[in-house]
Amino acid sequence: MQRQSTQKPLEQARVRTQYVQDSKDKIDKTVIHMEDHFQHTISREQLAEIAELNPDHYSRMFRKYKGTSPIGYLTGLRMEKAKTLLKHSHYSIAEIARLVGYSDPYHFSRRFKQLIGVAPTHFKEQDLPRIVALDGLGHCQALGMEPIAADLDRAGGYVHVSASNQLLNIGPLVTPKADLEQLIALHPQMIVTANSELEQQLSTVATTIKLDVLEDPIYTQLFAVAAALGREKEAAAWVKSYEAQCTELRSRLFGSIGGERVAILRVREQLLQVYGMLNMGYPIYHSLQLAPPDKISMQSIFNAHFHSSVISIEELPFYEAEHLLVVVQPDNGARSEWQEITQTEAWHNFPAVRMGNVHHIDVANWLNNDPISILKQMHEAAELLMKGSRRRNYPSWMQ
Repeated sequence: MQRQSTQKPLEQARVRTQYVQDSKDKIDKTVIHMEDHFQHTISREQLAEIAELNPDHYSRMFRKYKGTSPIGYLTGLRMEKAKTLLKHSHYSIAEIARLVGYSDPYHFSRRFKQLIGVAPTHFKEQDLPRIVALDGLGHCQALGMEPIAADLDRAGGYVHVSASNQLLNIGPLVTPKADLEQLIALHPQMIVTANSELEQQLSTVATTIKLDVLEDPIYTQLFAVAAALGREKEAAAWVKSYEAQCTELRSRLFGSIGGERVAILRVREQLLQVYGMLNMGYPIYHSLQLAPPDKISMQSIFNAHFHSSVISIEELPFYEAEHLLVVVQPDNGARSEWQEITQTEAWHNFPAVRMGNVHHIDVANWLNNDPISILKQMHEAAELLMKGSRRRNYPSWMQ
């Protein structure tokens, strides 16, 4: 009897957790719709229908999770897009108004001045430095700065580049070495790079902001870029928002998976890696503060810059974890290697495999280590881990 009475409150708590997560998923679904369709007319009723909620209830839930009304959030999103277009395009005010969802340019101008503090024409005339981001595009975007050119081949899938930004892809100019003449033709005032070998050459073209790849991408790199651009307040505001999101996700994850360990396995042709605290490990072990495999924890204590361990499949048991994130390189060799791995005894005996907690992530979204990418990686990982926990913890009638 005691066991039954204990289980009932636990089941009720799980039901409440499921309800909260389902509600947040519905709100996030409407946010994605706004981000994809902000240039079109969007009403609260349309958003409520997407969320499958009553409009009044939807508004209350949205404010609870986002701190503002749905239309307030949409307006803020449109203004951020407008600021980018004003600084980095040749569109007229009327054209920009239309591109961000306003049919009346006068209404757009009034709302812009009300929210941003200056009229669109004055904002457009404010001087911002011409930045080329050979690296650090996500750092610049976190600070509200859009470079005139960037190496988009290195930007990663989570750094969003709108077609309307007219951002020049300068990747071909800097691989394998810098084409200084073409860089000079862009008249940059600042160049962001993580390449030590090119730094001296680039400094003859413009002021160079060097990213140290061994430094923390948020608390050191972001503030270094901010200091060079005079955007310290923007950096502090971004970090404050990031930390609030970290705190929320950590709380939800603790209630979902507790102190269970999470491992990250990357599969390449004839090469397996288990990641440490850096790069792919950053959003997992720093942002979300999840527990790594015991061996990774020990390796990180002895080496603050520990990146990853190259292992054989026979060594996988040394990195036991209850959850596993898997990155398979998108080529035939890696896919063949992956198929062989899944047939081994070491794989079938791995705790995360036995528990059904293996989650695949896309290498295009997870190799980049900038603030924007880390934020989105963190949210993706949290969602995958909590979904896996719900499948495991809930009775079949609730799934």
